[in-house]
Amino acid sequence: MPLTKIKKLIFGPGPNVPLQLAIQVFERDHFKCQYCGLDAKQRFEDWLILTIDHVHPYAHGGSRKLDNLVTACRPCNLMKGKRPFATLEDAKKYVGARREEWRQRYNDQMKRLEAPR
Repeated sequence: MPLTKIKKLIFGPGPNVPLQLAIQVFERDHFKCQYCGLDAKQRFEDWLILTIDHVHPYAHGGSRKLDNLVTACRPCNLMKGKRPFATLEDAKKYVGARREEWRQRYNDQMKRLEAPR
């Protein structure tokens, strides 16, 4: 089985946002993640993790139109996943809550590592 078929089987069909459209979204959003505010104009490494997210997921029939696309860093895009949201604000609330959960887990883990044994 060719690798592309295996990839589609595991991850589903890709949304294939054309580069020109992705650049339009990045410029419109000032190269900032619309969920957490990561500013990719400040560091090249941050720019490398920018992605295009579908507010209403492509997997659930969301369009590739500009009004359904936003700039997202990879972590936020993964946290949101393919969950459908009515608005960008609803998606922001969900991702913000998930980031806080993960931040708490991280802090707890670091405290355990620093604790004397």
